[in-house]
Amino acid sequence: MDPMEIFFESPLYQKAEEIDETLQSISKLIPENKVFLVFLNGLIVRASSRITQNLIRAEESKRYDTKMYCAALIRSGCLDIEGLGNLMNKRGFKDSKYFSIVYRQIEEFRTLFLQWVAGFDQKQFVTDRWGLFNPPGISIDYVQNPHDIADLLDEYDDDNDDDSFERFLNNDDN
Repeated sequence: MDPMEIFFESPLYQKAEEIDETLQSISKLIPENKVFLVFLNGLIVRASSRITQNLIRAEESKRYDTKMYCAALIRSGCLDIEGLGNLMNKRGFKDSKYFSIVYRQIEEFRTLFLQWVAGFDQKQFVTDRWGLFNPPGISIDYVQNPHDIADLLDEYDDDNDDDSFERFLNNDDN
């Protein structure tokens, strides 16, 4: 079985899908004439899709730094859903009580998410020059052996030439 097919059956991905389905059900309760609520709902739908998209992107990557970047976007999506749900309540959405279901689902997702992140391979990374997504103990000026990371760089750039590779290693953004 394909590793992604296995991942789609995982409790983590299934919980993300459950959150999305619940939000879609809530969406149907929003009156079309409440323009601001419809707008907020669009933001919620976008945040929910960001969760599943980044779960897939992280799962397909070998790189710790990419996985952590996606994890941060997933967290952001969950926090956005919670915040926007609260805002819909403050703006008078009469069925906002259903967001309590979503908040419970997000908490269940968070527990699964923490276990998933703990399983990321910290040895498979390319130094993050911004320093946010490096494994613990790796500084922004950490020098990597070009041969050790060549296959990791190929993950995003199959047409990698020597010049772009050297620019990357030298942290040259030009």
